[in-house]
Amino acid sequence: MNLLEETKLVLRQHGFSPSRREGQNFLVREEVIRRQVGYAEVGRRDVVLEIGAGIGNLTRYLLEKAGKVIAVEKNPVLIDILRKRLGNRENLVLIQGDAVKVDLPFYDKVVSNIPYSISSPITFRILKRGFKIGVLTYQKEFAERLVACPGMRNYSRLSVAAYYYARVRVLEYLPPGVFYPPPEVTSAIVELLPKKPPFKVNEDLFFEVVRSLFIHRGKTLRSAVIHSPMFPLKEEKKEFIKTLGETLSKKRVFQLTPEELASLTKNLERWKK
Repeated sequence: MNLLEETKLVLRQHGFSPSRREGQNFLVREEVIRRQVGYAEVGRRDVVLEIGAGIGNLTRYLLEKAGKVIAVEKNPVLIDILRKRLGNRENLVLIQGDAVKVDLPFYDKVVSNIPYSISSPITFRILKRGFKIGVLTYQKEFAERLVACPGMRNYSRLSVAAYYYARVRVLEYLPPGVFYPPPEVTSAIVELLPKKPPFKVNEDLFFEVVRSLFIHRGKTLRSAVIHSPMFPLKEEKKEFIKTLGETLSKKRVFQLTPEELASLTKNLERWKK
């Protein structure tokens, strides 16, 4: 029995119908699972976090390799399936709850096929905590936003935030058919390597500036500042724009490098004083 047939059998035995809205698409190709775990070089000294464990197709293989697996699953029916399918493994910790909100114990690697609906909040939650390596499956469009460079079509505030926290690269793309049920989108396995921030900046202000500006990503920086709520008075905005210089002011927001955005943030911080 292959993994697809086994998955269908497990779901049928428990009377469970996967929900597309909840992102319940289970990876059913063993060779893909093996590559995913291999990318993270999981070994007996590792404590691995898995977000959205589903019915345990990936969990089961992680348990063979890792010292400990912390598997988080929100759905209580799937938690029951995980307990019955995986048994009482000494190196398994099951947590029922929303991975964006629950307390997470220590881990040093993350290997997950995450529900795509929580891609952004869960990614930046784990990046702020730090770990050795993450190998996560995302929707293709989200993955390409993570790795996009200034000037590219997919370059966004997500790209800036990813650059700030980690080195990110797409390892491979996955067609819908490697999941059951098949999603309507192509997926991508992405490697996240947390790093020291590339520049010093007031983080809260920096990400507020990035958020405000990228609402107007196609406008020039000058126009984006004028239309953003960074300053309450129009005349103040005009004076601030003069401090940026003509060249920078004429660049489109999606052309601004993270370093230029950091410089702008520092300039804004000095201006507010």
